[in-house]
Amino acid sequence: MQNPGVVHDLSIVTFGQARVRLGDQDVAWHAVSAQNLFYFLLSFPEGRTQADIASALWPEEEGESAASSNRFRVALHRVRAALGGSETVIKEYERFRLSPAVLATSDVYALHATLRAAELATESGARQAALRQAVALYGGDYLSDHRADWATTARSVHKASYVRATLELSILHCEAAECDLAIRHLAQALRADPLIGENYHQDLMACLASVESKYAAVEHYRRFISYLRVDLADTPMLETIVLAERLKAGELICPHQIGNHAPCTRHLAARLASSVLNIELDGSEIHAELERTQVALRLAELLQGAETLGDVAHLTLQALGAALELDDLFLFLVDEGVLRLSRVWGDAPTDHRPLLERGPVPLEALPLVRQALQSVQPQYLDGQSLDGSDGAYEGAQKASGAVPITGLGGAVEAVMSLSRPARNVGWTAHERLLLAQAARTLSFTLGRDLFAGQAPAFLDRQRVVTGR
Repeated sequence: MQNPGVVHDLSIVTFGQARVRLGDQDVAWHAVSAQNLFYFLLSFPEGRTQADIASALWPEEEGESAASSNRFRVALHRVRAALGGSETVIKEYERFRLSPAVLATSDVYALHATLRAAELATESGARQAALRQAVALYGGDYLSDHRADWATTARSVHKASYVRATLELSILHCEAAECDLAIRHLAQALRADPLIGENYHQDLMACLASVESKYAAVEHYRRFISYLRVDLADTPMLETIVLAERLKAGELICPHQIGNHAPCTRHLAARLASSVLNIELDGSEIHAELERTQVALRLAELLQGAETLGDVAHLTLQALGAALELDDLFLFLVDEGVLRLSRVWGDAPTDHRPLLERGPVPLEALPLVRQALQSVQPQYLDGQSLDGSDGAYEGAQKASGAVPITGLGGAVEAVMSLSRPARNVGWTAHERLLLAQAARTLSFTLGRDLFAGQAPAFLDRQRVVTGR
């Protein structure tokens, strides 16, 4: 450079209100074309050809090569003069770009440098420090006053980087049980981009209910559905609606990690201890809550290996069968008045196989399933067989159940049918709640492409699990 020392006094701010200063003075561009050229090159640090630059900045002169070429030369001269030297903008392989020394003085360069440092950090403290620095550098939208397509493209890229950093920072705080900080950064990410995923809105609702109050959670939910309705003409997912109702009822559903809906054991234990100290609960209620939590954690652990919705269904049935000590669990699709067997956990009873092997099962053949379908409510019986008749197969009394699974439209699309040896306690409240939660999980995996056409598990090599 003609005067390399000048670059050290250069300061380029692009996030929020754009400003370029040289020493203690704002840079004088002398023409809008020069200012636009500078910001265009800053937005594409790898460089652009003269033709690319002219097409983006002066499209009205695209067919007038002489006029376009002259405007480019004048603008380039003004940029170099404003920045302090001819080598502030360099040309390599027919591409023009800002010099590394100029780029290094910009906040956008600093943002991505700190994000890179966070990626390379080998310990959590250093990674968190780099992410905090990156988040602090982002003072608002990149070149917020520029409406050109090239500026919009670069703005989206930098905002996405900021949002990813803020989410990761939230996750790190969540893992350290620093709930207040996790909530703060998660809220920041959602303010910057409300469309990063509805699951993150669900996580924020759950965290707010656990850390602050159910009223804070409901307030966020209402703002979110207002945004969907007014800005997108859309509605929330059924899962979000169900979560909101559970939070309104005072249920605590703290995520183990932002973006992952497994329960948070540390926070739940703290809240449970608080409840024991401040609310009179008898031992059976505490035991049931702990037992339900353990079952939910096992389900969450199993689901971590899921890669597809089909895997989710597979692992959900496996977890239910083991946790509830079932003899068998059938999943029937409801199809035009008949039942089509989709999946089985455990071995089907010998006297049921002829019925199931024939294909579609008429509703009247399984009264308990029919009752669940007609009432859209779970049905439970003790001391009866799976089909609801007295005297179970092989002389063993059975406790049976049928749990409807509704689709997004509210109609019953499938039914879980299950049985196990009868017990004096019957189906406990926490077991019924677990089955209801599993039904909600399975409702999101429903689809003919996932279930239809599969043979009964005791005949098919794709059987879920033997359970024994």
